[in-house]
Amino acid sequence: MIDAVLVVLTKAVPGREADMEDWYSNIHIRDALRFRGSVTAQRFRLAGKQPCTLEGFDWQYLALYDVFDPVRFSREHLDNALTSRMQVSDAIDDGVLYDFHYYPLFFQDNDPDAAHSGGVILEELNPPADCDDRFRTFYAESYFREAAARPGVKSAAFLTFRTFGQMIPMTPDYRYVAIYKINDPAAAHEAWRGADALLANSGLLQPDGLRITQWDCVTPRLTKDDVQHPTAAGLAEEERARAHMGDRVRTGGAEKLAMA
Repeated sequence: MIDAVLVVLTKAVPGREADMEDWYSNIHIRDALRFRGSVTAQRFRLAGKQPCTLEGFDWQYLALYDVFDPVRFSREHLDNALTSRMQVSDAIDDGVLYDFHYYPLFFQDNDPDAAHSGGVILEELNPPADCDDRFRTFYAESYFREAAARPGVKSAAFLTFRTFGQMIPMTPDYRYVAIYKINDPAAAHEAWRGADALLANSGLLQPDGLRITQWDCVTPRLTKDDVQHPTAAGLAEEERARAHMGDRVRTGGAEKLAMA
C-alpha cells in the first residue's frame, strides 16, 4: 500500500552531470530503497521539449519514490545521510534541497495490464489557502478525468502536501502535484499544449501558482526487492559506480535535514 510519493528535484554541479547521473542511478536510488518505508523508485530527466513555457527553471532531474511509511523513510534518511550507508556525491548541487512527500487524493490507471514505459508530465499547483475546497472540486470534476484521458497517458494521480512525515523543515513552492505517467511522450507533449492556460483561467491559482514540466525516463522502475536481491549485472554496476565515485563525496550538510 502506498501512503505517499516523495517528489525530488535535483541538479548537478556544472560540468559534473555524468557523475551525478551515475551516482544517483546506480548508488543513491538503491541506497534509499534499502531503507525501511520505501517501496519503489524511478528517475527522470527534464525533456528537451516542454509543452508549456518554463522561465527560471534550472532543475535537471526528477525522482519519484513510492513510500508506505513516510515518517520511517524520513527518519532513515536523517540517520544515515552522509554516512557509509548513504554517501552523497559531490557532483550534486545541494544548495537547495527539494524533497517533499505528497499524499494521494485520487488516482486513475487507464490500463492496469500495461507497464509504464515512458516519462512523466508533472503539474505543480498552488491555490490560495482559502480556495482549497473549490480548487479540489474543480480539479477533480472539471480537469482530472479529461487530463487522464489525454493521448499517451498510462496513469494519473493527484496529491497534496502535508507537514506530516516530511524530511526537510521547509514547505514546497506548490502544495499540490499531479503525476501523469505517459507511454507516448510525443502524444502527451501535444496534448498538454495550452494546459497551463486552461488551469490558470480557472481563477483558483495564485499568481505564479502553476508549473507544468515534462520528463523523460532515465531508469526503469526499481523495487525494494530489486536492490535487496540484485542480479549479478545490477550488483556489478553498483560496485563499478562506487569505485568510480571513490572519495568524491560530501561530508557536510546534514544540518539541512530535520523532521518537519
